[in-house]
Amino acid sequence: MKEKKQIIIKVFTSGFIIFISLYFLQRLLLPKYASEIVEGAMIAEYYQEEKNHDVIFIGDCEVYENFSPQVLWDDFGINSYIRGSAQQLIWQSYYILEDTLRYEIPKVVIFNVQSMQFDKPDKEAYNRMTIDGMRWSLSKLGAIEASMTDKESCLEYIFPALRYHSRWNDITSEDWEYMFDTPRVSHNGYYMRVDTKAAKDVPEGKPLADYRFGEVDYEYLDRLTKLCKVNNIELILIKAPSLYPYWYGQWEKQIENYAKENELLYINFLELTEETGLNFDTDTYDGGLHMNLSGAEKITRYLGEILMQETKLEDRRDEDSLTVMWDKKRERYKADREEQYREFENREDTAQSEIEMTAKKAVDEKTEEPAMQDGGGIEKEKDYKGYVFIYHDAVIEINAEAAPILKKLGKSNSYFEAASCAFNGLDKMYTYNSFELDTYPVDDKDYVSMILFKDDSISTAEGVGIGDPAEKVTEIYGGDLIKGNGMSVYEKDGMKLCFIVEEGNVSSIEYQTAVLDD
Repeated sequence: MKEKKQIIIKVFTSGFIIFISLYFLQRLLLPKYASEIVEGAMIAEYYQEEKNHDVIFIGDCEVYENFSPQVLWDDFGINSYIRGSAQQLIWQSYYILEDTLRYEIPKVVIFNVQSMQFDKPDKEAYNRMTIDGMRWSLSKLGAIEASMTDKESCLEYIFPALRYHSRWNDITSEDWEYMFDTPRVSHNGYYMRVDTKAAKDVPEGKPLADYRFGEVDYEYLDRLTKLCKVNNIELILIKAPSLYPYWYGQWEKQIENYAKENELLYINFLELTEETGLNFDTDTYDGGLHMNLSGAEKITRYLGEILMQETKLEDRRDEDSLTVMWDKKRERYKADREEQYREFENREDTAQSEIEMTAKKAVDEKTEEPAMQDGGGIEKEKDYKGYVFIYHDAVIEINAEAAPILKKLGKSNSYFEAASCAFNGLDKMYTYNSFELDTYPVDDKDYVSMILFKDDSISTAEGVGIGDPAEKVTEIYGGDLIKGNGMSVYEKDGMKLCFIVEEGNVSSIEYQTAVLDD
């Protein structure tokens, strides 16, 4: 009996030691999001807050970089929090709201509709930045199941150490310092930036074969609406004033109709530039994608006025406990603001402008505009990978290194860059007379991700151009294609050649990388 008892104690002790060891290992290996990619820390920060909010924002970077809860409190006495995360998809927004309701029932929920354009899981990195920070609950499990890509497993979300075991080589002093407690990176979910980069050469939206939002988007928008109604919460839909990614008029009409049918307030800040006083020369820090502090405070004040007029919210600045709490928050808000002002005032150029200059250096050589071509100049004997596009003497292959191609093409008519949604770094867009060329970053190099035809003066290497009959596409490329979302897609060697046909004729031609789908 005594021996049996000793065995039980040993087994229990060994199991406890293994459990504690695995816990410490997991805490060490999990990314800390302290000084780099700080957006990954935002979801977890909510749990440290007092749960007494009037307004909860949910959505992607268009909420956490464009609205300031500090202004809502200082000017209107509205206690709010932003539960935002990078590339937050609509089903993730739903489960984050469901998770929030475990702790509090706000009077108003504000959802940014930009994510309605995505109807399938995107990238594991963005899933992790949203889901890893959630506390364990059925809501987190629902978010995992709805968000996983084909290459992910639920077990790796339950035990993140299984996913991050390879981070041993990347462990830094921050991983030890912030093993159990990470520094605050936001202000009630707002990510502050005070630097300025004017909006310039923002690309227009490319043609889509189908402008309808997906069924899964409407399913979760319905679930959001129902969840708010059963909890007596007023749901407000918004579209932040970001100029890129492009917001199509067809999308706008769908949201307007949905809001009307469900008796929801919808505010499109893209249409309120004059009313809010936004200036895209001074009120954005990244060329029109997100507002800087000046822009965020302008549109927040406009939103605050609407909230006080259109909802049952009340000014709570007479509540002593809230006033004390927000006084402390204001001190940190001001300190962060002043520190950032000092940092950027001491620089001749911001890091982003330096990146832009480096990216443009390869195409700033003055060259004559190459003559248009008809697609007949391809060297048939050369074994090109996938489908190629020939422009003058430049052979452009999808996924090829961009620098040599850009040098051959010469100076572009316009250039635009945006933070990559698929890789660390910048996606870059170069516009020429008859086409647009986009690149994606890997390590220190850029690679061609897309070529979009802009008119009928050019054609594919095989001789198909905009305006040609649909039969010509089938005749040249065959019937072995994928049809989806109104698009005919030929895929080969890690790239896609896509055609949109309207009224029997080709209306759009686009080369795409398939790497972004992996």
